[in-house]
Amino acid sequence: MKKTPFASFQQAYNRYGTCFYSETVFADGLTPIQMFQALQEEATYLLESNDVQSEWSNYSFIGLSPIYECVEENGSYKTIHLQTGNVVASAVNFEACYQKTVSHIDPQPSEMEIPFQGGAVGYVSYDAVEEIEPVIKRSDQRSCPYYHFIFCEQLLSFHEQTKQLTLIQLVKSGLQPAEQAFVEAQAKIRTLIGKLESAKAPVLPHMVTKKQLPIEVRSNYSKQGFINDVNRIKAYIQAGDIFQAVLSQRLEMTVSVGGLDLYRVLRYVNPSPYLYYIKIGKKEIIGSSPEKLVQVRGDHVEIHPIAGTRKRGQTAAEDEALARELLADDKERAEHHMLVDLARNDVGKVSVYGSVEVPSLLEIGKFSHVMHLVSKVTGKLKPQATPYDALKAAFPAGTLSGAPKIRAMQILNELEPTRRGIYGGAICYMDFNGNIDSCIAIRTIVLEGNCATIQAGAGIVADSDPEKEYEETLNKAKALIHAIEQTEALFAKAVRLS
Repeated sequence: MKKTPFASFQQAYNRYGTCFYSETVFADGLTPIQMFQALQEEATYLLESNDVQSEWSNYSFIGLSPIYECVEENGSYKTIHLQTGNVVASAVNFEACYQKTVSHIDPQPSEMEIPFQGGAVGYVSYDAVEEIEPVIKRSDQRSCPYYHFIFCEQLLSFHEQTKQLTLIQLVKSGLQPAEQAFVEAQAKIRTLIGKLESAKAPVLPHMVTKKQLPIEVRSNYSKQGFINDVNRIKAYIQAGDIFQAVLSQRLEMTVSVGGLDLYRVLRYVNPSPYLYYIKIGKKEIIGSSPEKLVQVRGDHVEIHPIAGTRKRGQTAAEDEALARELLADDKERAEHHMLVDLARNDVGKVSVYGSVEVPSLLEIGKFSHVMHLVSKVTGKLKPQATPYDALKAAFPAGTLSGAPKIRAMQILNELEPTRRGIYGGAICYMDFNGNIDSCIAIRTIVLEGNCATIQAGAGIVADSDPEKEYEETLNKAKALIHAIEQTEALFAKAVRLS
């Protein structure tokens, strides 16, 4: 067992407003799901990955005992200490409120070799673009904050390959002698370890192989209404307003199952580079996003545009044939190049001149139900730019809005019948060291009460076939609908809701 020595703890305790106590143990008999279930009373989020090319794929993170909540309400921002109810920071924009919150926490710099060692986890809703670009404004009411983040007092970091589990306890300095704070931090970590030692494997019934009873799905569009709006976008393209816009439809279902059960099934039926289950406010966010929005680590900025879609084949031969067809599709290639150019422009806004590169272009990325064309755009962050500047520059993703971005979003606001909320926004963490990792909030279920909401879009260009674009949205939603149906079949109560 590796743990923080008292001398190091005492030094940090006397120097910073908040310090860390950590212990690292060998936990080869546990999975992240088991850990989360064993600690459900304290557990707030679970972040995982199924991406062999990402550092995230080696780690799972579990946040416990939320202590601060930073949220927007009616255009103002505040951070609340959840144990006392006191407001510890307030501002007129998120960045100022976040910086004030970090200054209040005053964390010790961490030297642990873990990608995320504590900080804020939450979401930026698509509608937050109204603050970034005020010309993009809807008149209808919002039901979702622009920004909503939580800071946790405890963090578990599990390395999937080495099976090393690091348990981190944040300790507020100056409230008591360092010796007493050290003993209490040790006791809290030992309590967590005790709960984990008694964890039992959560057994799932066998996945249902027969056809399930289809769940009732309600859309904010009729099929004809969606097709009509595709044609309206094509008219805007023909008139020269835009080159592309991503039109989406929202699907709602009434469910009788919980968010963690939905997550357990979704991560199985739709494994993706970004997997997350977050309990925040009255919402549970369950997602399996394939697409990075932006990552900033040190001065390295990275975006992964995804555009161009085919369904997965039933056999390996059919799969390869569909991949070749996708790579040869001039319409899909042109759309993808357009969005790579948009990503280069976004990275270029905050990068040192001449540092923007495209290390990979037009590669096939295969996911559970669909395959996509995927590229990578990188840059070196300007010395005067902040990681949050990079997030704003990339937000919202061109692959979820269109090109040019601002005019495309104005048109989408005119056509889409309801606000997007979390869909098309970002799920992200911002750590105490100034790093950001974020994914686009797609392939995501938002659960509030017994209402599950998902949303999916299609990129409309000049030669789009409206019928095919409508079907593309349903193909993208299929994995989530399937996960909900599977979860209902496995976990639903005797009386099924419809």
